[in-house]
Amino acid sequence: MKPVKFVLLALGALCAIAVFLPFVSVGPLEASFWELREAKAAPTFIALLGSLALAGVAGLGVAKGRFTRGMAAGTAVLGLVIAAITILQFSPEAPFAKVAGTGAKILLGAGLVGFVASIVGLIKPDRGLTA
Repeated sequence: MKPVKFVLLALGALCAIAVFLPFVSVGPLEASFWELREAKAAPTFIALLGSLALAGVAGLGVAKGRFTRGMAAGTAVLGLVIAAITILQFSPEAPFAKVAGTGAKILLGAGLVGFVASIVGLIKPDRGLTA
């Protein structure tokens, strides 16, 4: 069994947890993505549901014992959506590099790593054991 599905399962769980970690950190003020849902609900729920879907698809691959190209394509899209939603929450006045908190960095990094891991799954899918 290839470890790609386990990596994606861990990244999905990590992203789901990161939604509740400090997303924006400006001096002593910190706010999680979950707390910011009152201002913009859609991006918060897209990131959370994308994270849960990433973990769900990878968990399905673990349960079935194989990770197909379709699953890899789906997790690649989910990884990019998580990364894009995260980076789009920042503006030129408040750039990512200056105000991003731990949660934002984890969401962006895990989304991009999830995309790369999914590409590995697309190139060489896990066929599982054949009887």
